[in-house]
Order: sequence, then C-alpha cells, then structure tokens
Amino acid sequence: MTKQQDITKEPAQGSSLRAAISKARIEAAEDIDGTIDLRSAEFARLDLLKTALEDLFLEIPPDEDRFELALMPSNPARLWIDMLSYVEMDADCEAYRFVRNERAGRRVIVESHDIGVLRGRIAEYIARQMVARERQLSGLADLPPERRRRRRSGWGYLLAFLLGAIAGAVALFAFGWFITQ
Repeated sequence: MTKQQDITKEPAQGSSLRAAISKARIEAAEDIDGTIDLRSAEFARLDLLKTALEDLFLEIPPDEDRFELALMPSNPARLWIDMLSYVEMDADCEAYRFVRNERAGRRVIVESHDIGVLRGRIAEYIARQMVARERQLSGLADLPPERRRRRRSGWGYLLAFLLGAIAGAVALFAFGWFITQ
C-alpha cells in the first residue's frame, strides 16, 4: 500500500488544519531520515569497495594517469574508476553496479553483491583499457611521418577566402544593379 492510498483511506483524526500540517511535517522528517540513512549506507559500502581496490590501483604504472579512484558524495554516490566508468549502488543499496558511460548511453559491466567479483572485473577493465591504449600508441608510431601529421597549407585557406570575397562582391554588385534598374 502506498502513502497516497494511506492518505485517502484514513480519515483525519481531527478537523484541525494545524494538526494535519504537524502530522505531514513529521512524516516528511521521517522520509528525510530514511533517505539520509540510505545515502550514508550507500557511501559506507562504496568506501568499503574503495578500500578493497586501493592495492589494485597501486599496481597501475605511475605514467598511466587515466585511472583514479575517487569517491564522490553525489546523489547517488559514485566511486569513479576513470573518466567514463564508475561504481554505484543499486536502488536498494544491496548490490554494486559497475557502469561505463558510452556514446550510446550507460552500459552496466557487472552488478554483484560480492566485492571480490567486482574487484576482478575492475582489474580486467583497467587491463583492457591499458592494452587498448598501448595498441593505439604503437599504431600511431608505426605510421610514416607524412601520414602521421597531415597539415594543410595556408594557400588553400587563402584561396577559399579570396573566392568567397569575390563571390560576395559580385553578388552585392548584382543586387545593387538590379535595385537601381
């Protein structure tokens, strides 16, 4: 039974508006207390996970600065792994959810109650990201120098500007000529 149904089925005890407002304020305060308890439990569970992941993050090479373990007290609280992925708690604050933001939206990588399972999947994620980055960098280094940096000359831009200026002047002259005729 929802609160809305409770309100409509229970008749008011007294006819006083002041008593009804007081009752509504007490209910709102209880809801806020429940929300605060849920948020503090969520934050505490994510802090537990952060503690479990700290030794994993110590293994990351110092020159790899894309990964940072950061617990943010937002709503919902999030434990950030890198710029695109984070861990949050599910709606009931029972299971951890490892999420990655992508172009098509958010993708849940794993959802589990077990910190060990989550730690393993985060380690796999970090390893895959590091290998993908190494492959990108090595592919860029293998290209010949002229393909690595294709720079356009300034003459092309100058020619485009001059052609645009001439076309604009001709159009303006033609417009003025037709107006005076």
